[in-house]
Amino acid sequence: MKVGVIIWVEGTSVVFRISEGIRIERGDLLKAVDGDIIYILRVYDFKPETLLTPIEVARLSLNKNLGRNIEIFDKSIRYYDTALAKLIAEIDVNGQVKGPISAPHLFVDVETLTRNELELLNLDRGDIELGYLRMGHKVTNLRISIPGKEVFPHHILITSITGGGKTNLGKVLAWNILNQIEDKYSLIIIDTENEYFDGGDTKHLGLIHSPNSEERLFYVTTKIEKPCKYKYEFTYRGLILRRIIEAYPLRISLNELYPEDLIETGEFTPQQEAFLWILWRRLHGDWLKRLVREKVDVLFSILGKDIPKNTIAATKRKVIYMLGDDVFTAEQHYNTINAIVNAVVKAKVILLEMPFGTEAQEKLLTVIIARRVFKFYEYMRKREPLTWKNMPIALIMVDEAHRYLSKSSLIRRSERRDNIFSTISKRGRKYKVGLCTITQMPGELEETIIRQQLTKIILPLPTRPDYMKVVSYTPYLEDSHEEIKNLDRGEAILVSPPSGIRFAIPLKIYSFEELVRRELERELKNKRRHVRLLNSRLYEGNHI
Repeated sequence: MKVGVIIWVEGTSVVFRISEGIRIERGDLLKAVDGDIIYILRVYDFKPETLLTPIEVARLSLNKNLGRNIEIFDKSIRYYDTALAKLIAEIDVNGQVKGPISAPHLFVDVETLTRNELELLNLDRGDIELGYLRMGHKVTNLRISIPGKEVFPHHILITSITGGGKTNLGKVLAWNILNQIEDKYSLIIIDTENEYFDGGDTKHLGLIHSPNSEERLFYVTTKIEKPCKYKYEFTYRGLILRRIIEAYPLRISLNELYPEDLIETGEFTPQQEAFLWILWRRLHGDWLKRLVREKVDVLFSILGKDIPKNTIAATKRKVIYMLGDDVFTAEQHYNTINAIVNAVVKAKVILLEMPFGTEAQEKLLTVIIARRVFKFYEYMRKREPLTWKNMPIALIMVDEAHRYLSKSSLIRRSERRDNIFSTISKRGRKYKVGLCTITQMPGELEETIIRQQLTKIILPLPTRPDYMKVVSYTPYLEDSHEEIKNLDRGEAILVSPPSGIRFAIPLKIYSFEELVRRELERELKNKRRHVRLLNSRLYEGNHI
C-alpha cells in the first residue's frame, strides 16, 4: 500500500510526504522501490511542511479556536505532513540484504512492506527468541530471534525505567535457555525480589512453572539445609502439577572467600583493602572467621601493631554487615560455590534466591559467583582447552549494573580500577563468559562498558541523561531519541551487530506468562490424553 512519496534525500536521511488519510508511527518499517532495488526505511519522527505566512496561521488558528470552519486555499500545496526516516538496508534484485550504499530518487513512492519482504530481512536468525517485530505500536507475527552463540560472549545491555519490562525480559532469556535441546548455554541469576522462581505472587508465573525446569533449573535457596530434589506443586486450571528440581542450600562457608571477593564490591578504602590482604597472608584459611570473631585489640596484636586500630574496627564493621546472618557461615561442610560452577558446566539456569538479603550481601554474592565462574573458564581454556571447547557459554545476569560499572566504581582518584565485571566485559568473550547487564540508570555507566555491551535491548527510557548516554555509544540509534522516550511497557529497540543485523529493530518482547501458559496447555492436553487412554484400557480390561 502506498503511504507517501519521497521529497528529500540526504545521506541516509529521507523525508517523505505522507499521503492523505494515512497514519504513520515512529518505528514503522517501510519501503521505496527504485528500479531493481528495494530500499528499507525506518521512520523516526515527523515534521509538518507549510507555506502559510505567520499572519495566516494566526488567523486560521483563531477561527478554529472560536469554533468556526476554516478553509485553506490550495491546502494540498500549501500545507502537508512529512515523515523523517532513515535508510537502514537495501535489497538487490537477487534478494540479498545489504547496508544502504545508494539512495532512492526524489518522488519515488513509499509503500508498506509485504510479509515476504520482511522475511528477506532475516530477523529470525537465532535460537534465542525475544518477541515479534513491531511497527510503531502495531505488533506483527514476524518473530525476532538472535543467535546466543554470537551474542552472549559479546554481552547484553538491558535498560529501562522501573516497570518497563526488564524482569519479564530476564525471564524470557531464562525460558530460552531452559528450552535448549543441546547443552549450549548456562545462565546465572541472583534474585533478591522473589520474582523468578514462582513469579512472586498469584498473578505471575516463574521459571518453576515451565515443564523444562525439571531438566535445566538449578535452584539455590535459603529454604533448605542440604542438597536435595526440591518438590513444588501448583494448580493450573483445576489440575495439580508437580515439579521436581535439583536444589542446593544458599550457604557459603567463610573459608571459601578471599580478599578480592570483598575488595571488588567497591566498599572498602585503600587502607582497609591493604588490611584485608595482610590479614589473609597472616592467617590464610581462617582469616575471615578470625576477623569476624576476634576483638580489635587481638587483631591489632596479631598483625604486630602495624595496622591502626580505627582501620581494623571500620573494616570489621563493614565485613560483618556485608556477611549478614543467613548466607555466609563459619561452618565448613557447605560446598555451594563448586555446586554452582558444576551446574554452569552442565548448561543449567542457576537461580540464586535471597529475598531477605541486603544490598551489600547481594553485591558480595554477585562478585563471588562472577569471579569463580570466570576464573574457572579462564583456567580450563589455558589448561584443558579441549574440555573448555565443549563447555557451554556462561551468561551472568547482573541486575542494578550501575552499582558495579559506574564511573565512581571503576575510577578512583583519577585512576581506573577494574573489578570482575569490567574484566569480563573486556576479556570474557575469549573464555565464553558473557554479561547480561541490567540497569534503569545507564547514564551512570562508564562509557567503555556501554561500548563493550554489543547487543542492546532498550525498553522504555524517558530520562534524557540515560537515553542520550545509550544513543551516544550505540550504532544505528542516532535519530531514535523520540521513539525511545515514547516506548510502552514491553516495547523495545534491539541493536545487535553480533547477530549480523546492521540496523535497529523495533520489537515487542514476549510475555513470559504467555509463553509458559502455552507450555502448560500442552502439558494439560497430554495428561488428559494419557488419562483417557488409561481409562479406555481399564474399561476394555473389565469387559474381557
